[in-house]
Amino acid sequence: LRLSGRSLINAQTTSDVAASSIQSTAIVAIVILVMLVSIHTVRQKDLQQGFARGFVSWIPLMMVVGWVYGIMGYTGYQINPQTVTIGALSLGLGVDYAVHFTIRLEEEVEHNPSGGQQVWVENASATTGRAMWGAALTTAGGFSVLNLSALLPLRLFGQAFVVAITLALLSSLILLPAFYTPFLKRDSERLLKEEE
Repeated sequence: LRLSGRSLINAQTTSDVAASSIQSTAIVAIVILVMLVSIHTVRQKDLQQGFARGFVSWIPLMMVVGWVYGIMGYTGYQINPQTVTIGALSLGLGVDYAVHFTIRLEEEVEHNPSGGQQVWVENASATTGRAMWGAALTTAGGFSVLNLSALLPLRLFGQAFVVAITLALLSSLILLPAFYTPFLKRDSERLLKEEE
């Protein structure tokens, strides 16, 4: 401490925390991509379709991570041992929403292949989407209690986590159906041909 000073130690610690954040978020992102591809491959019984659907489901999740870190940087949030985990946690929350919603969209297509994108998304949003809103609201409410903490890092973590949950939910309800629609249309065409 005498040779380097507190400022140098703080700078090194912040640098180490930022580097570990990037590494942990990248590892979680890769694991989640593998899991999404696996889930969709099993459901579709086709590796190529599974990879394409898994990758498309993964894109909005990565956008959420970018948005969360962007908002943190824009608003001047400090990277600390608590907020550094927000990227990986955003992915962990978002993947749950993405899996539930894509599977529900596929079920809507199976139930009504001639319905079209608007009907499929409306029905999925009215059922699974409503449950996802409730889950996000309760989770965000639980983490918002951290705003009452006397410790600044915990308050920052609570605020960042509420933003991450909100963005993950909105991404799954708004962006994911738009990205996933080509697969739904392909499923619809296949099902309508089978009915003939």
